[in-house]
Amino acid sequence: MTRAMAAAVALALVLAGCSGFVQPDSPETVTPVAVPTDGAGYPPGVSDDAVVPSTLASAHARTLATTNYTLVTRQRVTDSNGTVLRRTNHTRYVAANKTYAGQFRQNGTELNTFTTRIDYWTNGSIVAARYDNRANRRNQVTWPVRDDGPVSDLSERRTIRGIGEAVDLSVADRSDGGVALVGTRFTNPDRLRTPLFVSEPHSVSVRLRVNHDGTVSAFRLVFDAERSDQPVRVTQEMRLQNVGSTTVAQPEWVANTTQRSLRE
Repeated sequence: MTRAMAAAVALALVLAGCSGFVQPDSPETVTPVAVPTDGAGYPPGVSDDAVVPSTLASAHARTLATTNYTLVTRQRVTDSNGTVLRRTNHTRYVAANKTYAGQFRQNGTELNTFTTRIDYWTNGSIVAARYDNRANRRNQVTWPVRDDGPVSDLSERRTIRGIGEAVDLSVADRSDGGVALVGTRFTNPDRLRTPLFVSEPHSVSVRLRVNHDGTVSAFRLVFDAERSDQPVRVTQEMRLQNVGSTTVAQPEWVANTTQRSLRE
């Protein structure tokens, strides 16, 4: 694996920005409702008066760092007719011992029609990846872990913080299970992690479900933007699943990988 190829595999996993529970493509109109005054508490970084994105995102990442979980993200970029220009699906299975695996799939119309398929696994010491090259030939390689490994933000902490810093969030509902945060107004759209080639986000709608320990169990973000002077709509979704019960076994194909050096 050359240094350039390792970087390309890692880059493909983050080009989409963030992204799941599927809902209609139209932005939802969200009106905050009266918050109950019973004994239900608030997650870290959330209160009646404000949401502190950095505190909420840190609590989310800190809690997940000590457990196993599955995190599913979905992203769609559509044009004004609803045609899908790019679709990204990313599922990762994470263990608390630095072992994790995932499947990344992306297809779109940039540079003609393309499809990216990457399966990966790491135990904290090595990374193994299985992917198709431009000739649709299957490659299976392994290389030593450097820096953060193939995914630099396993819990989507930076994505959650970016949403909170970009959108004015408020509490829409509170119960024994947690809170629902909603927002329909950008305050600092530059803080949002947008997909590749997408800029000028506006007309936003977002809803997050937050457990009392601070973990964001799901969110759905929809906003309009520009892509090469073309109006587009971006839908980004995340769902946290199987917390505490996810298992991460070494895939069978890892045994057939070719060991490479990043210096090649």
